[in-house]
Amino acid sequence: KCEGVRCRGDGSREGEDAPEADDYGEVDLVNLPAANHRLRHRNVDEGITRTDLQDQFKCCNVYAKEKCKKCFAKFYCSGGCAANSYNFHGNINDAYDVGCELERKRVECAIMLKAMQMMDEEEETSEE
Repeated sequence: KCEGVRCRGDGSREGEDAPEADDYGEVDLVNLPAANHRLRHRNVDEGITRTDLQDQFKCCNVYAKEKCKKCFAKFYCSGGCAANSYNFHGNINDAYDVGCELERKRVECAIMLKAMQMMDEEEETSEE
């Protein structure tokens, strides 16, 4: 993932499929259980019904989130999961701390593995 993965304003992200409608024609902005109707912003019959939510998602990115601004791994996770942020903090513009820690650790491990791989390749080349 990279900084180019941003919300399009319809709840989906660039490069991802658009949100799908459920059996009742409702469309969720994020992957939330069907019981959570607070983030439903449109349906197939009426179209967009909550432009306020649409506007919130336009500002939901790594440049706007305070925790993301300082994070070295922000372009790998693109600001994390809006559904987790909403469920744990009550808004989509915060960051889910556990998810952040896991993503940073994944990135650290990936960098270390790549560095070790490059060192091994360099040793093999120098032996020849």
